[in-house]
Amino acid sequence: MISIDLKDRVKGGASIEFLRVEVPEGHRRIPSALIRYSLDGVEQTFGLRLDLDKQVVLDRFEDDEEKQETVERAIPEILKVLRSNLYAR
Repeated sequence: MISIDLKDRVKGGASIEFLRVEVPEGHRRIPSALIRYSLDGVEQTFGLRLDLDKQVVLDRFEDDEEKQETVERAIPEILKVLRSNLYAR
């Protein structure tokens, strides 16, 4: 598993802080990643699944539109950080 730090690199909001993105070693064959985040300073057990081909998060905050919008706004920046780190290896 490749883990890339997102703290202080991707802006959060709505009590969400993006911590890191995790990509399987064979990420070219498995086009997905896991976004690790915290809510109110507590890291969540489950991350948000990111489809790298479609560039969308597969999980949603159904009951909180502000959190969902925060995640959606962060996706382009998360993908930028991910690409710059993966292709720098």
